[in-house]
Amino acid sequence: MLSAHPLLSSGAAQRPAKFFLEVHTKNIHWLRSSRRRHKNILSSPAALSAPLTTTKLAKAKGPKHAADTILECLSGVQGRGKSGLDICQLEVLNAAVDELERDGGIQAPTTSPLLEGRWKLLYTSRPGTASPIQQTFVGVQAFSVYQEIVVRESSVRVNNIVSFGDKIGQLKVEAEANTDSRPLLGFTPRKGKGLPIFGKSKTDPPVKKDMRIDFQFDRAAFDFKFLPFKVPYPVPFKLLGDETKGWIDITYLSPNGDFRLSRGNKGTLFILTRDIPAKQRLIAAVQNGADDAEVMRLLDEVVSSGGGERKPALSPRAPGRWRLQWSAQAKDANPLQKALANRVGNYQLLEDEAGPGALQNVVEVTPFLKVRAGAECEPDRTASGLDRTTVRINYARVEVFSIRIPLPFNAVAPGYIEWLYLDEELRITKGNKGSYFIHTRY
Repeated sequence: MLSAHPLLSSGAAQRPAKFFLEVHTKNIHWLRSSRRRHKNILSSPAALSAPLTTTKLAKAKGPKHAADTILECLSGVQGRGKSGLDICQLEVLNAAVDELERDGGIQAPTTSPLLEGRWKLLYTSRPGTASPIQQTFVGVQAFSVYQEIVVRESSVRVNNIVSFGDKIGQLKVEAEANTDSRPLLGFTPRKGKGLPIFGKSKTDPPVKKDMRIDFQFDRAAFDFKFLPFKVPYPVPFKLLGDETKGWIDITYLSPNGDFRLSRGNKGTLFILTRDIPAKQRLIAAVQNGADDAEVMRLLDEVVSSGGGERKPALSPRAPGRWRLQWSAQAKDANPLQKALANRVGNYQLLEDEAGPGALQNVVEVTPFLKVRAGAECEPDRTASGLDRTTVRINYARVEVFSIRIPLPFNAVAPGYIEWLYLDEELRITKGNKGSYFIHTRY
């Protein structure tokens, strides 16, 4: 079925060397008109029959500007290029792509560590020779498409992933790969154009060394969340021989490694950006002082990703010293807690330092002035999914140097911590009053 996967099968004809764009316009503001207006103008009989006036678009202001132009053009695209681009936007996009490919970005990209990682597909030019899997999945807006490039000491693997959503699962198509700097023992690159039913392959050699990744698919499977096993992808890779092979040329890799252009063996341009995990984006948002709405959006994304410990309340990763990085306080939260939230050093000690079955919240006003509350804690084994820890506060005090001053507090019914996410370094919890907390291991 596959001679080259949607993210791996591409390649393109040569384009003009100069970065000029011929556009149909009466004035420069026509370029900024709405998509609907473009469609009306371009589809009207008058527009189709009238002679085109032309104007030159100024040369791009460098690779960064060209990359930004591409991202702006793709902001309204649906199905990774299936719809949403009018003629003018497509010409602007192609001109910016030409600019980047002439620049080249990082030289010898297949030797760069910046090529490794997970990439998200934003756009494919979707030629008529696209492979069946590309036609089936890539154009569906509800799905996300990724490419993983895994670099080992002496080998490379390329994995193409179609995500059907965090609650459904994914299809993962894997390939062993060959590069100039990491040749795969016994690997023979694809030679011919292949069978038309699978899409014709280009046979052009690479323009220069260390830019091409040759590959051969060797396994694939559906991984559904609701099944305890993987479902094999119904493609007999071993029987298809050369039809499972292809290549991609890395035609541009940005200096910071977050933007990439690829062309491959089936005549398609692919535009990809580095996929930054929601967890990293959440931590960055907190550190950069993003507003609460943005932090909550990313928090929900991390929680819904389904990662982390499955039974966090019982996990050996739960104990330790955790530093509070951000909180959203409920209206009826403790007044002192609300007053000090996100303003001073705030830690939670769970078991290890606090003692077996103990929890302490420590607010460090200054190095010599602390407010400490202690509690007994234990996993709530009746809670669904074992994701709660019951908390019974038994003391509160102010500490000035070594002096401890007890604080009066009213005995209250036990509360709980609901664990929303836990891994080795990040913890997201919700209190029984509705407050949200983001901690990192300290």
